[in-house]
Amino acid sequence: MNTERFFEGPGSSNMTTYIWEIAIILLVAFILGYVLRHLLNDSFKSRIANLESELNRLTSKGLTSSEVDAAEENNALQERIKEQATEIKKLSQKLVVSNIEKISLEKQLAGFTPEVVNKPQSTTSKTKGIEPAATNDAAKDNLKKIEGIGPKIEQLLNNDGIYTYQDLISASVSRIRGVLIAAGPNYAVHDPSTWAEQASLANTGMWEILADMQEQLKGGKRK
Repeated sequence: MNTERFFEGPGSSNMTTYIWEIAIILLVAFILGYVLRHLLNDSFKSRIANLESELNRLTSKGLTSSEVDAAEENNALQERIKEQATEIKKLSQKLVVSNIEKISLEKQLAGFTPEVVNKPQSTTSKTKGIEPAATNDAAKDNLKKIEGIGPKIEQLLNNDGIYTYQDLISASVSRIRGVLIAAGPNYAVHDPSTWAEQASLANTGMWEILADMQEQLKGGKRK
């Protein structure tokens, strides 16, 4: 009698309550696990999407960077080509000047002085009041292409026997200065120091180099 009461007494009620508690705990754990799984799945999906987006961005940026590097390299190459072209022009001008100096030195070594040959004829003509003999226009060069020489100065040079670029190259600076000074103060202010150099470029057909040189001149003088 006492044994039956022991098994059927208050202990039975406690066991039922204990089972329900366990069931509730398991149900709550299941629900929490289900919710946590969904949250983790959403988090992983969002992270994967972000990584894919970042990968695409980096890939796109890499292509753009390569294109930019190629463009910068091309621009640098173009600048180097321009610098080398400018350097070539400068060297060509120096070569012409060296050739002029060489010609002048060769003439000095040979004992040739152009003004000694030409001046007596000019002086004689002026003394007698007779203009120098006319020269065929086909044999003349357009001396006005030289920076610093205009129509009036060209006529003065022609009157002194200077008709061509080669004549201008051969004439000394002192001779040309004498022609300008004799013509009056309006002409004496001109500086013929670069005329032979310009004439050498014109005589050899180096018009592009001559144009570049004349951009650095004003009235025949270097700026």
